[in-house]
Amino acid sequence: MLNPLILNVPTIAITGSSGKTTTREILASILEEKWKVLRNTGNKNLPNNTKQIAESCESSVDAIVLELGMGKPGAGEKHCSHLQPNISIITNIGTAHYGNLGNSIESTAKNKSALIKYMKQDGLLVLNGDDENSKLLDWSSFNGRIIRIGTKQDLDYCATNIHYVNDGMEFNVKIDDVTETFFLPSFGFHNIHNALLAIAVAHGVGFSATEIRSGLAKYVVPIKRLNVYELCNESLLIDDTVNANPQSVNSALDVQEELGEGKKRIVVLGSMLELGDHAEEGHKEVGAYAAQKGVDAILTYGRAAQHIVQGAMNAGLDTEKVMHFKNRDDMHRELKRRITNQSIILVKGSSAMNMNKTVKFIKDRYFYSMKIDSTINEETIEISSETFEYLEIEKDQIILHFGQLKKPLKVVLNDQLKLGEMLVPEKLSKHITIPSLPYEYYWEDNSLHVGPVIGMIVYTRYIDDPKQQLVRFTNYHKIKGLVYFFFPDTISKKNQTISGYYYDPKTSSFKWGTFPFPNSMFNRIPLRASRYQYLQEIIGDTIFNYPYGNTDKLDFWKLMYMQPVIKQHLPRTKEYRDVNSVLKSLQKCDAVYLKPASMAGGAGIFHVKRMNEGYIWTDIDGNSTNITSKEQFIEILNNQLIKKKTYIVQEEIPTFNKDRNKIDFRLYIQKDYTMQWRFSGIETKVGHKDSIIANSKKRQDIIPGDQALQEFYGLSQDQSLKKIEDMTDVCIRILRIMEKKGHKLGDACFDLVVDKDGKFWVLEPQLNYAAEIKQFREEGERRVLPDILPTPFEYAKALARF
Repeated sequence: MLNPLILNVPTIAITGSSGKTTTREILASILEEKWKVLRNTGNKNLPNNTKQIAESCESSVDAIVLELGMGKPGAGEKHCSHLQPNISIITNIGTAHYGNLGNSIESTAKNKSALIKYMKQDGLLVLNGDDENSKLLDWSSFNGRIIRIGTKQDLDYCATNIHYVNDGMEFNVKIDDVTETFFLPSFGFHNIHNALLAIAVAHGVGFSATEIRSGLAKYVVPIKRLNVYELCNESLLIDDTVNANPQSVNSALDVQEELGEGKKRIVVLGSMLELGDHAEEGHKEVGAYAAQKGVDAILTYGRAAQHIVQGAMNAGLDTEKVMHFKNRDDMHRELKRRITNQSIILVKGSSAMNMNKTVKFIKDRYFYSMKIDSTINEETIEISSETFEYLEIEKDQIILHFGQLKKPLKVVLNDQLKLGEMLVPEKLSKHITIPSLPYEYYWEDNSLHVGPVIGMIVYTRYIDDPKQQLVRFTNYHKIKGLVYFFFPDTISKKNQTISGYYYDPKTSSFKWGTFPFPNSMFNRIPLRASRYQYLQEIIGDTIFNYPYGNTDKLDFWKLMYMQPVIKQHLPRTKEYRDVNSVLKSLQKCDAVYLKPASMAGGAGIFHVKRMNEGYIWTDIDGNSTNITSKEQFIEILNNQLIKKKTYIVQEEIPTFNKDRNKIDFRLYIQKDYTMQWRFSGIETKVGHKDSIIANSKKRQDIIPGDQALQEFYGLSQDQSLKKIEDMTDVCIRILRIMEKKGHKLGDACFDLVVDKDGKFWVLEPQLNYAAEIKQFREEGERRVLPDILPTPFEYAKALARF
């Protein structure tokens, strides 16, 4: 039995599927022009919050404005048991909390109708006349006045001439037979309805058009509700992360379209929760609507949000424009890659999806602008008072992170700087200055991170002739920051610095300098274990391609032969012990290779083929010997095999074409900005006629891998692409097993062969494959370089958390 507090002042309750908080704040802003208003704040809209409001009400209060959350059956009655409204607003009836309210619009309307049933029965009820679903509300027992608002001429309060202006919306409403112009400092046609609801109530309780206009103009948009932020790269961020349902997402997409003319429109959507049976369809509807709006990218996060992707693709949006993520960090890396100058990014999702973390990620990286200044005190950072307040810095000191260097800087307020502008000292220590380069930066707690700072360990020949590394920097615009290469002898343990060459994009050249230890490191030499451990202690687990060197073919085969999927793509292999190892292998196949287990480049390789009488022994120079006896075989093995080297005996997979040219494939697999392995390229090495290998010295040609599969194996274009995909999948499996065994990897390639039936066979992985030196070889060798040489820096940047 209800026993509510009943007051003589306007007691206004607001419910609905969306727009409740906005309507509450707009109405309160108007009423506070001349009244003392008691209201709930934030998202405190549960029955217990209504009880607290009732208990705290004082006689000096002129009006009460309450937002009533009614996401569960019975909530309306509970609210009204504490405080009886005499004025009620129902914003709309939609699919929010659909799953909690009976999985139908009808049941949702029935639950919202509880407010009408339990309010003062001769009071004032304000409804949205544009919302067809509001007709399902039950006001049959209500004896008071009903007012309808909207954009139709026959409604009590009708908005006309609605249009976007700077910082909000402008519209006309006829009040007391006079057409009045109003401004709302918020965006979106849906917010016109919220404003109309507030106008209707304010006018109904005696406020003039002038008072209403003044109150509307003073309205402050609640946080996470279509808050628009200007970013440093001429972009805009729309934060609408308070909650989400299909109607509110579509409204936000409308706003993005209006504000985003001429900009790249990126939409980041988390799952919409509590939609019940409408969950899949509701998400697909949003995806379809976004596609119809012609957005440039949709990134989704959360299990249910994958249906947004499906809905967008079903509506014809290009698959490259939609991506779904299970991991927020993965989504943020992709988002960062897609944000360009003059983008407009909309972020929205149910509150439980914490999409505000994505808003923070964007603001921490794009809201601020940094300038390196050689004139300011090297112990300070200069920002404006407004920026200081915005950052919520607790002390007057921040920590600047540049690589592994951490520099405390005293905050100096400089109000000549704009909001977000920062001046950072060029000189950080006796040995280190920040080179004048394009950097990225982000805030984290009380720290400013500037970078990335990436190191690459190279052979001394690149220190002697640094321009050989230029081809690695063709995509520097994707990396930015300080990227330097060095040889370990230039490490100063005393000063905690490294000297080497860094890339200067202004001159497309390298300059010598001294730098802090980097955020991440790409290794390209056989690094001593003690040196690796030292670097790891300082840098952490962000050094990749260690250990670096030739793969031990025997160890590789032993490990991978235990993996069922991989095993079927490995040639039969065994350790060479004596002549019997070879003879037994030749009983099962026509020919074998004898290969040193830990050498590369074709060194020490021999080929043995079984004939009707005896065998043919061939070295890499093409010299052949007929073997007619076991004794002769033993003598050749003793004389030809490299002493003190472990050898393997490996079945030959015939790959010769009709002209007797050996065909080998090299598949490049690398980690990029996603921190995942991906295919980077494939090339095919065509050996000289009758050569037993197809390396650079014994090569007739090198052609794209898909071309070779079509030309030599008769595959169609689609079949060749599928074959390459299958090769990539198996090789990635191999790399993941190597990583589980302790390898730190990010850049690799594989040598493979394909037999006459089209089956591929993996020979070995290569970490120290020919890379930069390929630029000095023939055109076919150089073809793959733009795809493989810059990519490790993308991975290094991701490891550096930039």
